[in-house]
Amino acid sequence: MKKAFLLVLLAFITSVSALRAQTDFVICIDNSGSISSQRFDEISVSAKKLIENILACNPKNRVSVVHYGTKPLNTPASLLLPRIYIESDFTNNMATALNFDRKMDAGDHFHEALGLIGNALDHVNSPEIVSLQTELNHNSNASLAVILFTDAGRASGNLESGSYLVNYFNPALGTPPAFKNVTLFKRERKAKFAVVHMGQDSFSIEAGASIASTGGSYFGPVESNTDDPDFGSSPRLYFNKTDFLLNPQEILEITDNVCLNQGGATLDMYYEPNGCGGFNTVQSVFGSYILPAGANLINFELSVVSLTTGNQFPVSFSPAFIAPDQYWQQMNASDFTSVPASEQNGQFKFLIRMIYEIGGQIFTTSSWNDYPYFSYDINFDCMRGASAAQDRGYTGRTEFKLDRNADPNHYRKQETTETPNRMILTPNPTDGRFSVLMDRTVGRGMLNIMDISGNIIYRDELKNQKEANIDISAQKQGVYIVSVITDKNVTYSQKIIKK
Repeated sequence: MKKAFLLVLLAFITSVSALRAQTDFVICIDNSGSISSQRFDEISVSAKKLIENILACNPKNRVSVVHYGTKPLNTPASLLLPRIYIESDFTNNMATALNFDRKMDAGDHFHEALGLIGNALDHVNSPEIVSLQTELNHNSNASLAVILFTDAGRASGNLESGSYLVNYFNPALGTPPAFKNVTLFKRERKAKFAVVHMGQDSFSIEAGASIASTGGSYFGPVESNTDDPDFGSSPRLYFNKTDFLLNPQEILEITDNVCLNQGGATLDMYYEPNGCGGFNTVQSVFGSYILPAGANLINFELSVVSLTTGNQFPVSFSPAFIAPDQYWQQMNASDFTSVPASEQNGQFKFLIRMIYEIGGQIFTTSSWNDYPYFSYDINFDCMRGASAAQDRGYTGRTEFKLDRNADPNHYRKQETTETPNRMILTPNPTDGRFSVLMDRTVGRGMLNIMDISGNIIYRDELKNQKEANIDISAQKQGVYIVSVITDKNVTYSQKIIKK
């Protein structure tokens, strides 16, 4: 009876708390000439994973992707000025939020681009906003956050093709005018900034850290700006990177600092891919969670979300608890009957919600699939019978078994033979040394190996390779995910078992 009563209260209480915690996010992407196609693909992968986490954190959150440069992509280099392109108004429709590609080129002027974003927020007409969408309708009751992806220098070059994080017209080192627009956003709009930066030198790194708000884990040097509300405060939400691929910890670090999780619980969700092109069908959904002291778990809710329409459909989900803080369920095609035939030609991602109670209040914590860099989780074309899977080369299956000789709080997966379509890992299982074999040569790409928690334990760049020899002998026993992302934005993924 108590559980039923709590579920009745869920919609009201969560809607009130979600409204208080709502945030509008601007994903600001450097499109300058120094951003190669590969680097833009890396930004896209990380930005889309961030967007998924932002929308999972609170269903009232909204996102807008804004590109900046000094000319629209594939146009003549006539008059070059700082410009922005707004993909859409703030939206919580995931299909809309994730639908973006490169729009700008040439120069890099973040300070001026931020001023144009301010014009869009204030509904001030500006010819330098070159998109059809020229306004951003910010909810005055919501918070505001800006997440910047850039490789900009601090202040280099001219107005047409320069690379500037700070004010082009007043760039003096360590002075408030250099950060005028950032300070206005922080003070007057109460905005928080996170900066993902391929910094070129100490000056650009310190300037990027000065733009970032407090939070995160960066304790390095910060350029002085005495007008900054964060002046003198550490750490900062600044990420100095050698590429733009955010790992799961960095993604969580950003979202945890700019999206309020009122209940305090944490939730991770993964899925076990099947055949049919690598990871398009699903054998199982599993994960772990942590409830705060005094909390009572009420329920899990699993949905698939269309990447075409943004519509959500509930999935039959009653997981078993294989450890006090871990859940698992084997999935069948019958679990997805809520998806109408009219929607079954598209691709979907998983979204899981954990509902729990603390002191009579109901809270919800959400998570998307935590294997990063997969563009989608499920393709219903692959769920229309076993023959379809066989036609696409799937010949094996995977089973979950508890490892009774291991730590009782963990489990492992034991598998029979599986033949992926595009990538083979051999031998598998392995003592640590194995080969990665692909069906075609990768001109340029990145090979990552992640543990079950999403930590990258191995990374290597591929150049004109069809195979790679790997040694993870120093790693502990367990399941790892090997993924290859090519410069054509093609992803290969397969699991490896380290004996």
